[in-house]
Parts: sequence; C-alpha cells; structure tokens
Amino acid sequence: MTQSQLKFNPDGSVHLWVYKPEVARTELCRLIARLDLSICIGESDAFEEYVTTTHNPKFAKVSRQTTTRDFAKYFTERRAQLVECLKSVSSVALTSDIWSGNAKEDYLSVVAHFVNADWQLEKRILGLRLIDVSHNSENIAERITSVIADYGLTDKIFAVTLDNAAANTRAINQLNPVLSGYVGSLFLHQRCACHIINLIVKAGLEVFKPMLGAFRSAISFLNSSNQRIAAYKSYCIAVGERPRKFGLDMDLYDSTVVMFGVYYPTSPLILHHVLEIASHLNNYENDRDLRSVMVPIKDKFLQYWCDIHMLYSFAFILDPRAKLKGFTNVLRLLSQLNGNDYSCYLTEVRAELYVIFAKYDEKFGGVRLQRAAQPGPTGKRKTAWGRIFGGESSSSCSSLSGTTLGSVTSLGFGSTSSLHRRTSASALLQAATSCASLSSGSELSAYLDSDTVNQYDDDFNILNWWHEHKLSYPVLSILARDVMTVPVSTISSKSAFSMTGRIIEERRRRLGPEVVEMLALIKDWEQADA
Repeated sequence: MTQSQLKFNPDGSVHLWVYKPEVARTELCRLIARLDLSICIGESDAFEEYVTTTHNPKFAKVSRQTTTRDFAKYFTERRAQLVECLKSVSSVALTSDIWSGNAKEDYLSVVAHFVNADWQLEKRILGLRLIDVSHNSENIAERITSVIADYGLTDKIFAVTLDNAAANTRAINQLNPVLSGYVGSLFLHQRCACHIINLIVKAGLEVFKPMLGAFRSAISFLNSSNQRIAAYKSYCIAVGERPRKFGLDMDLYDSTVVMFGVYYPTSPLILHHVLEIASHLNNYENDRDLRSVMVPIKDKFLQYWCDIHMLYSFAFILDPRAKLKGFTNVLRLLSQLNGNDYSCYLTEVRAELYVIFAKYDEKFGGVRLQRAAQPGPTGKRKTAWGRIFGGESSSSCSSLSGTTLGSVTSLGFGSTSSLHRRTSASALLQAATSCASLSSGSELSAYLDSDTVNQYDDDFNILNWWHEHKLSYPVLSILARDVMTVPVSTISSKSAFSMTGRIIEERRRRLGPEVVEMLALIKDWEQADA
C-alpha cells in the first residue's frame, strides 16, 4: 500500500501535496543564492540522485540555461515586491562604494537604508553594477542614478554616504540637482566615518614608516622559504614561545567596523566617538614618547572633524536624552579639547534646525491630526550621561529654549566680538529670523523646551521612542526618523562586497555581471526576510 503525500496548511488542516516542477525550480534558485552554490548544480547527476532518493522521486534535472532564466524571473518578481514596499517609505538613505574583485572586474554597490512601518531600521541592496570604465564622477553618478530610477526613489533620497574619494565628492555635485527633490541637499553628501578614522590613524603611522620597513623586510625574509619558517618554529620551541604566523599587512578597515552597525541608528552616536577620540588625543599629545605620533594624528582629526557636520548635530539633538542641553555640553567639551570656538556654530545649528523643520512642516503638515498634549517638565533631575552631563559642564548648562544671539556669550564659548568676527551679519539675521519664525508652541520648540529623557542604558531604542511620541510630534518625528536612518559609514556596502566575493570565486568567474547582481541581491533579500 502506498501512503498519500500530504501537506499542512497554515491553519493546521492538510491537503494532498502535488509536485510542481516550476515551484521546485524556484526553490532551487533560492537555495543556490542563499548557499552560494554553482548554477550548474541542478543538472548534476549527484544532485539528481540525492533529491530523487531522499526527497522526491519525480525530480528532474534542470539545465544551467533554465536555471538562469528562472533566476531572472524570480529576481524580477522580488524586485517588484521591493519596489512596492518602498512606495510606503517616505525617505531612503543610501550607501555606495566600489569593489575590485578577484576576477579583475569592479562593481559599484548601492544599498538602501529605511525605516519600515513598525519603525525598525532595515537595509536592502538595490544594485550591484559592473563599472568596467574609469571610476570618475560621471560614471559613478550615472550608475547610482540608474539604480535609484529602477526603484522609483529619485524624489525620496535623504542622504548618500560615500567614502572620502575626490571622485565621490564630484559625483555628489552632479547628483545634487537630481536628488534634491525630497527636502533639499543639506544632508545629501555624507562621508564615511570609518574611512576618515583610517585616514587619521594612517597619518600617525607615517612616523613609523622606517621601522615598519625594517619589519616588513624581516617578515618577507622569514616567509620566503619553508626552511626559514621551519627554523623559526624550531627556535620558538627552543625558547619556550608559541610559533606565530606573520603577514605583511593588516586591513585597518577591520579595526573600525565594530564601531558602527547597520540595523540601529548610528548618526546619533558619532559625536560620542568624536568626543572620545578628541579626549584621547588631548591626553597624549604632550606625551614625550607619543608626541611625534599624536601631532599628525590630531592635525588630521581637526582637518576632518574640527567642523562638525550638520547631520551629526541634528542627530545628537534629536536624541531625547541630549537635546540642546547635551549638545551644548558636547560643544563646550570639544572646545576645551581642540581649542575651537563653537559659539557661532551653535547659533547656526539652532537656526538650521528651525529652517529644516519648517520644510518638513510644509511637506508633511497634513499628517498633523488631533495632537495629544505636549509633554511637560517631569521635575526629575538628570543622572550622569558619561562626560556630557557629568562634572562642571553639566551644572553650568541651563535650558536653551530662550537662547538668543545676544546671550550666546553666556554659554562660555567666547566673547560677542569673537562671534561677530566669525559670522556675517546676514547669517546672524537669518538665525534670528529663523528662530522667531515659528511660535514657541510649535512641535520643535515643545521638544526642545521639555526635559531630557533619563534613560542611559545601552539598549535604549531611539527609533522606538520617536514611534511612541509620534502623536505628540507628528512632523518632528518624521524628521527624526529620516536623520536616524542615515548610516555614518559604508559598512553595508562593504558587507555587500564580502558577499559578492563569495559569489565570484575561482570556480564561478564565468558568471556574467547581470547574474552576479541577481545572485547578490536575491541572497540579501532572502536574508532580510529570514
């Protein structure tokens, strides 16, 4: 007697299972993409024998050509689903980078970061395009624009994070008029913080070049023959040391990836890292043994981060644990560490914040329904939040809700004359009119006037906080969501290249660029759905 083949329905009931070759081929495509298998596996005798013997005797071989066509069909279906999903997203932040593979083919990745309906941060690889021409600004901009257009995101781009290459800066200049349709271009170009940290560290390593050259020569001599390696191992054993293997180079990028993630907001964290780095540099710049290293490192640090990017400031202020009070303390501490006067910048940030909020209010004001009562002061005192709310800087900082241009000197950054020397009259006028353009009862003023949140645990979820308060701040919560979406590094693009390196390995170098893109994107989308 032969037992019928049954399958469970989602509700627990059962129905007769029927083998469908097209379903089997689709699932084979998913398996190949997820496990980096050969596209030819479906036509191998071993795979057919395995499936027919253990799973389904009706399984038939699938040729490479058929599998490739099935991939194209499945990829088209999945991309259409993603396009539909992104229609409900108000904005998208992108990362992009270029990778040179073992097959001597370069690929440009475009990765989208967005917040879903449940206010959870997600990322998807949108494109992995072959760039077999010069890596100039025109070709970079053309491929990024092409990917964005494929997903209908041209008017939804909030920011693009790239590394610090000059071609990327010129590419952004070309993309500026195309991608400024969302809320302008203030945040459009973001430089990868990990890349900047590497440049800062390399500036210090220049001092060690002569010594590093001697080490490299010794390691090259040691690794040049098996006999020398064996002699080195024998020597280590004789003196009671564990033999080690030495390589000539280490990838400095790996030392920074742990600082920045993908599935949580990183933009509100960057000022914490900048402050920590500045503190270390200040502590060791006068050290007798380290001064020769610290001076070039600090010079490079000030070159990139003496002027704070506006996005970092907005993200820090929109952290409900910081707001303007915490931001003022950060500027005060940075001023003490690097000697820069930030009084003008504080005024500029406050003015720009109101300008951007006015744009959001114009664009999204329709979402403002019957609002809940604005949260009032809790009356609770702040607990320490590291160095920001600790020490004298905390006690000397008062509420900035009524800060005016004439009271900037009370923040301890410098004299009024210093401020006027560094700020044009038109900029001051803009700051004054911008701050006065909205009533004190606006969402932004209410947020800035309210007490900070006293939750300093590492697991505090900023996005969740804004989700829970979106009725109180219907427009400001959208601005906060967009700012928190922006990654401060190109980690997600590097991750895409790590995946691609496994796809284009020695036995798969014949894959065409279209197939490479399909495999990489399907694998990423499948992992996101898991």
